Amino acid sequence: MEINNGFRKTWKIMIRTLLTLLIIIVLYMVVQLLLYPKQPPSLFGYQPFSVLSNSMNPTFETGDMVIVKRLAPAEIQENDVITFKKGTNQYITHRVNEVVSHQGNIQFVTKGDNNNVIDESMVTANKVMGKQVATIPHAGYIAKFISGPVGFILLIVLPFTGYICLEVYERISRTTNEDATNQKNEL
Repeated sequence: MEINNGFRKTWKIMIRTLLTLLIIIVLYMVVQLLLYPKQPPSLFGYQPFSVLSNSMNPTFETGDMVIVKRLAPAEIQENDVITFKKGTNQYITHRVNEVVSHQGNIQFVTKGDNNNVIDESMVTANKVMGKQVATIPHAGYIAKFISGPVGFILLIVLPFTGYICLEVYERISRTTNEDATNQKNEL
């Protein structure tokens, strides 16, 4: 009985910790989206991007998620995969074919692995979002769902509701146990 009770307490602590972390991360991302609506959210310098085309096949495919880390432009080298901003809300992830220093400014010649020709214009250092450090297969589909209204509500409402339910359950259990203990002591 005592082992089962210890396991239950450990389980509750783990669930509460995970839910609290998830809520904090989601709130942090929401605050970032509200403060900087034209920039993708970032967590400790890492940003997720969904792959929307097959221009980088076979390195990654449509629907994959690419995690990029912001770096100084001087740290980016030939053959690195970078994500850069093109236009207002378009982000492209391509491989660096050449690093060019033009009048003291670093620029990058890029090309998708599945493309026959290099990109039409060089990427300036201020347009670079970061260098690819990880790829999560098919996670871009999940991110697309979460960014929609239903997914966003589920991501916020479910963890928060779960946390509240866990707290209410624990408080009810605690008062029930205290009442039972008090009744035993009175006898």
